[in-house]
Amino acid sequence: MKITQIETIALHDPDSIAGCLTLVRVHTDEGLSGIGQAESPSLVIEAIINCRGGLKQLLEGEDPLEVERLWQKMYAGTGLFGRRGVTIAAIGAVETALWDIAGQALGKPVCQLIWHSFCATRRQSTIKTHVTPYATVYPPGDTAEEMRQRLTQAVNMGFRAVKVEEWPGGFGHGRVDTDIAVVSLARRVIGEERELLIDVQNLWQETGQAIRTIRAIEPYRPFFVEAPLPPDNLDAYARLADSVDTRIAAGDWGFSTRFEFEDLMTRGHVDVVQPSSVRSGGISEILKIAEAAYRRGLLCIPHAWCHMVGVAAEVHMAAVAPNMPFIEYPLAFPDSPIISQLLDPPLVPDENGLIEVPDRPGLGFKLNEAVLNKYRVKPC
Repeated sequence: MKITQIETIALHDPDSIAGCLTLVRVHTDEGLSGIGQAESPSLVIEAIINCRGGLKQLLEGEDPLEVERLWQKMYAGTGLFGRRGVTIAAIGAVETALWDIAGQALGKPVCQLIWHSFCATRRQSTIKTHVTPYATVYPPGDTAEEMRQRLTQAVNMGFRAVKVEEWPGGFGHGRVDTDIAVVSLARRVIGEERELLIDVQNLWQETGQAIRTIRAIEPYRPFFVEAPLPPDNLDAYARLADSVDTRIAAGDWGFSTRFEFEDLMTRGHVDVVQPSSVRSGGISEILKIAEAAYRRGLLCIPHAWCHMVGVAAEVHMAAVAPNMPFIEYPLAFPDSPIISQLLDPPLVPDENGLIEVPDRPGLGFKLNEAVLNKYRVKPC
């Protein structure tokens, strides 16, 4: 079997907060195709794939089952214009598609192909049958009542963990009393039995403010506070993480390969790393990051806001990683078909708030062609 084509698919729903989504589909001469996704502009991803010396030229004619070797070939072959950032997102999208093809060719789900030894764990060498998503409620709402309604929807859908994002007039914009009110409301709505996650989206500029706010909301037991400071301020992250009891999380805001995450863990002292399943180099790269986190006693909880192929990849990673208690799952307002209806069959939590790990070959999902036909646009 040989790779024949790498297709870039751009989707745009003008009524969705998701914006323009970028999919990648890798085709083979035996009729099998695999899917991936990149959280990057589709025009840029298409350029990285189709430019002279790009991913298409590197992979045409190759055996798609040699996934790790082809990742190395893409990484080395784009070294002069890649190695970080958007090129890694493109490589990761293609790598996810290659795992999808490999699973289909072998008649096995991806999780059976990507088993990664974490050595010292006492967990049995079994693949999980279910994984736990947390719902990212976004936007959280412009008023307390709107926020209550949206959080209640997450509760009614069975989610065992819910994340509240910063929002103008809401959390994270400089008023500690407002921050306390938002977190208090969220805790009352979701109850004591669910985990509450908070995302600041890099808004706070200095550790004093961050320390004060996090200490003020600690009685409401946030599971972690995500991206409290600008992503380049690793020394500030270390100061903050060393000063509070709440877990500090970071990694979705532009961090890519294992090399950047080594820096984030070593210098930044974070408690939770958040490699993006649509930005951080693909499935194998994220499992390498998860293992490095595990050796330090840290959690790895991958990011995939509104990117459902990325969520599908997260499911398989969480099925084998011992330090991946949650994966991100989008709960967008308003909903959009390019999110909730993108995959066939739909990827949704069950009544217990869990996602069943599919036993279907590959990722276990196809793209919904009706959604593609309605929302496909030229790369933008």
